[in-house]
Amino acid sequence: MKKNDLINKTMEPSDLDTPEAEPIIRELNELILQLRGKGLKISSWYGCFELSGKKNSDEVINRGYNYSPLASAVDDVNFPWFLYWEIVWVVLHAGFMPGQKVIDLGGSSSLFSFYLASKGLDVTTVDLQEELVQNADHVADAMGWNLKNYVMDMRYLSFDTHFDHITSICVYEHIPMYDRVEINRNIKKLLVPGGRFSITFDYRNPSKAARINTPSDVYDQFVKPSGLKLRGNEIFVDTGTSYLLHPFYHTAASWKEKVKMVRRGEFKAWEFFKAKSSNDYTFGALFLEKDK
Repeated sequence: MKKNDLINKTMEPSDLDTPEAEPIIRELNELILQLRGKGLKISSWYGCFELSGKKNSDEVINRGYNYSPLASAVDDVNFPWFLYWEIVWVVLHAGFMPGQKVIDLGGSSSLFSFYLASKGLDVTTVDLQEELVQNADHVADAMGWNLKNYVMDMRYLSFDTHFDHITSICVYEHIPMYDRVEINRNIKKLLVPGGRFSITFDYRNPSKAARINTPSDVYDQFVKPSGLKLRGNEIFVDTGTSYLLHPFYHTAASWKEKVKMVRRGEFKAWEFFKAKSSNDYTFGALFLEKDK
């Protein structure tokens, strides 16, 4: 298999160190500065508008031990290299074209959906957070983008049109297993013939809620229920390196937050005092396609 065919995989920093990735990174930086210069808000990688950057905050310790930012990033506090990888990898391999219809699941006000809109795509986003949807509408009006945003549950997508692309950036791991499989059963109905489904997700996240830990999990939760065919390599590849650490296991974890996670069923009570000295998970990407 050619190296370029290996697209269904976990992330590596070296994926960003290529001639193909460089212009996308530059455009993302320019977009961040442009929107900030106009006083327009972008959701951070944690799904909120502003992060504190404090060293013991969940989003900082979630970055894992020995985190190293992307040297060219203009706002690493809100947009770490993990997010750049997700956007760059999907843009490089989804095959977006100006004018195509895209629906981004769970991405209202995200840097990803704004980037697609800025490149001339017809973008629709759905999200459960009304604040993110309202802000995305405001940004779309201010920028003159073809970007529509809806408060809508991914389990009950209701559209009269079909889409060239369906995307989702690190959302599925937050959805219960049964629901994510059911969502994927209906994805095919929303795509045009030859339409593409391109997503990223937490891989090997130790939370009991995530449960995407093996290539078989990827196949059983996404490929099989969707009825779509894989593009690129047929077996998902784990490159073997972990770049993130779940805040529950960080040595600087907040006891109050750990109690909340145990109560939500993400971790067992006996794990409360457990800590890890190395990172434990990463992000992955998957690319599927509907038959023509």
